[in-house]
Amino acid sequence: MTGYYQLLPEAVMLVAALLALFGEFLPGRDRGTAYIGLAACLIAAALVVWGGITRPIFGGMLVYDGLAQYARVAIALLTAIWLLWVAGRGLGKERVREAVSLALFSALGGMLLASARELVTFFIAVELATMPAYVLVGYRRRDVVGLEGTLKYFLLSLLTSLVMLYGLSFLYGLAGSTFYTRVALVGHSPLATIAAVLVLVGLFAKLSAAPFHYWAPDAYSGASAASVAFVSTVPKVAGTLAAVRLITYFPPPVGVLATVVAIGAAASMLLGNLAALTQDDIRRLMAYSGVAHTGYVLVAVAALLSGVGNAAGGAVFYSVAYAVPSLAIMLIAAEEGVTLAGFGQLAARRPWVAWSAVLLLLSLIGIPPLVGFFGKLYVFGAAISGGLVWLAVLGVLTSVVSAGYYFRIVRSMFFGEAPAAAPGVLSTGESDGLPTADLPVEDVAPAPLVPSVPAGIALALCVLATLALGVFARVPLS
Repeated sequence: MTGYYQLLPEAVMLVAALLALFGEFLPGRDRGTAYIGLAACLIAAALVVWGGITRPIFGGMLVYDGLAQYARVAIALLTAIWLLWVAGRGLGKERVREAVSLALFSALGGMLLASARELVTFFIAVELATMPAYVLVGYRRRDVVGLEGTLKYFLLSLLTSLVMLYGLSFLYGLAGSTFYTRVALVGHSPLATIAAVLVLVGLFAKLSAAPFHYWAPDAYSGASAASVAFVSTVPKVAGTLAAVRLITYFPPPVGVLATVVAIGAAASMLLGNLAALTQDDIRRLMAYSGVAHTGYVLVAVAALLSGVGNAAGGAVFYSVAYAVPSLAIMLIAAEEGVTLAGFGQLAARRPWVAWSAVLLLLSLIGIPPLVGFFGKLYVFGAAISGGLVWLAVLGVLTSVVSAGYYFRIVRSMFFGEAPAAAPGVLSTGESDGLPTADLPVEDVAPAPLVPSVPAGIALALCVLATLALGVFARVPLS
């Protein structure tokens, strides 16, 4: 598949996203809409694999190398798993159709972002990938806390997008072109350094890296766990690849940029892991965990700026290694409750889910032979090769710290007290109504958890992917 046919996967996602907007007229309504989105994601992933690595299109605006194809497939499949779970569980008392459409639009933006090699395409794709996330975070329309978190997310993202756009305009003015290859030819100047720093501010905020991470815990804690499962994982895969590519084309001095990124990585690892230790809300805990994992990704980016060629593949591989288990943990939280107490005695109530969660958490810590171990091995190995030994050591130490809060979840599942009310969510996904009270959803007595085959398959696929990606670990090449 060559030429413009390379855009067929994105075209499939676009058609499905538009169809989902009219889900009430489709067979099966909410559940049928989720299955249509699932089918579109699987078709898009198959088309990407079938297309393989081809020449750039639109004069080099979009490039389909190995990293781009790897990220496009990962985005499509992660979205498919999320939609499979939604088809089985729904979204409580909220309608599913618009959420499916928003997720598909976000995935479409992420797939375009993964292959962008031009500043305007990059910025438009970034906004397409993140704007639907604003709505997903505030999807519970009667939840005041959720709307507050959405507003914080929107305002900070808007501000940092404008800062990033200001920096991109400087790069365009210096290069006389919006293509990355021309930007790389810009010589060293104070204006080029300012432009690079402004763009880094925007990238750090989009990836929730310190010190621009403060929106994430508040936004996630106000959203439903199912929304957080998507927003905190899928867009980050594309964001990581886009950041890796753009940063490597920044004008010199490269050493200064490597130092800035290394400091951001260290701050993210420290602040994220230490702040997560005291959290009882799973969403806030995973938000700070996401900050820490972004720090590990930035370790690879710093190594790339220091001259380690395969660090780009390591960063993208690590973003997937983080996304798969994190997605599954948040889906379990959507079923069991968003506090540590909600996980109480999960091993007695749902043994296979509890043991699956243990495996997923071990991967996030970095225990072999799971995918998280190899992700960190590639990242820290790249740092050592780039002369950033101190950053690799800090990464290993903070990984040990992360075991403290991940094992708090394990302790609750096996040794905690059972929750007072039976946990669960609505399983049909057919309700069109709104919550009948103005209380947050967590304060309303949950419905009994009904077994769901699609949701069980979605969690099982995450577990299998965590194992398979570890056993057959390989860094994607450009």
